[in-house]
Amino acid sequence: MRTEPKPPALEVRGIRFARAGERGRKPFELVLPSLTLAAGEEMLLVGRSGCGKSTLLQLIAGLLDPSSGSVLVGGTEINALRGAARDRFRGREIGMVFQTFHLLTGFTARENVLAALLMADSPAAERAARADNLLRSLGLEDLDARVEELSVGQQQRVAIARALACRPTLVLADEPTASLDPENAVNALRVLRDACREQGAALLVVSHDPAVEPHFPRVERLGAAASAHAEVAA
Repeated sequence: MRTEPKPPALEVRGIRFARAGERGRKPFELVLPSLTLAAGEEMLLVGRSGCGKSTLLQLIAGLLDPSSGSVLVGGTEINALRGAARDRFRGREIGMVFQTFHLLTGFTARENVLAALLMADSPAAERAARADNLLRSLGLEDLDARVEELSVGQQQRVAIARALACRPTLVLADEPTASLDPENAVNALRVLRDACREQGAALLVVSHDPAVEPHFPRVERLGAAASAHAEVAA
């Protein structure tokens, strides 16, 4: 029996996002004619601060809507979904690693991952085992430590485990090494890439740090002119 090929993990089709200037800020426009990331592929998107990298990730995650165009994740057009349906889709299909992690303070490493697993259609016992296995595979042993008691490197591993908890199609990482020293930055990239490969997730990292580039087989650039008009130069 012939197996149908997997759809791309990410497919951007002619998106444009415009924001009017306010409170002394210049108008901003992001234009991306096309971008495709295959299932399980890794890509680094680089560009200077302010060129629209974080905005692009928010568009891909469905946290912002484009002025025109579409974003498909695993073959589903995320900006065609509305309300709770979009939230559920994002929770199951897109993992996110933020620059400042956004972990739930006062909660343990395990509880932070379990919070993400509330989107999973699985029994509570299976969710608990999934959280523990993920955290231990990333080198964390004290799963009951509150996240504010962990080192920055350990917190990032919790963030990675949370992003992968629901076995997403796509993981988005926004400046994941910005708060780390060079040695820990290299380790964090290795952990993130290895974890995505093991889970079969595609990985899109955005960064303005040129030191990150040698670690990725595919690098694209997001450039911005003085008018704040930006588009990928492939």
